Amino acid sequence: MLIRFLLLPLLLTGCYADELREEMTEEPFFDLASYMDAQVDSLEQAGTTVTKTIHLNGTTETKELSDLNFANDLKVFREADINKPAYLDKYTVDKQESEGRLVRTYTAIDSSMQTRRLTVVSRDDRPIRVEIIRKTGTVLSQGDHHLVYDPLSGYHLHTDQVNRFGDDLDADITVRWK
Repeated sequence: MLIRFLLLPLLLTGCYADELREEMTEEPFFDLASYMDAQVDSLEQAGTTVTKTIHLNGTTETKELSDLNFANDLKVFREADINKPAYLDKYTVDKQESEGRLVRTYTAIDSSMQTRRLTVVSRDDRPIRVEIIRKTGTVLSQGDHHLVYDPLSGYHLHTDQVNRFGDDLDADITVRWK
């Protein structure tokens, strides 16, 4: 009988340790870098052909490409990753569920963070849309970037950049899968 009472706390702490271990291995934020790496691998393995349209300061050019370097093109998305231990106190997290979709929005509370907002819309634990607002700047320029990634159709990047010297930049890049 005494052995049963001694085993009970041991069993309870063992269960708690398992729960704690699971909680500690869970990522604090959406792992955008890993997600984008997986998307690059998938697109390259599929040999995806795309239509890429670039609108730069009033001039538009469209090309069909079968050899797009997805790692290079999607690098800007990967660089917006906020899933780092140092960023735990830099973002607020808002989660909303509706109609089978989970919308997670990470908003910067630290004004020095380049990624100002990251929104991930998921259905059945799979991202169906990623939207990013980034700010960049140097002493010579200030930029706003709006990035949208849809794994089923493609991605869009919009950049407004005000340059202290030289022309300002207004650019839209749209890539659609075939």
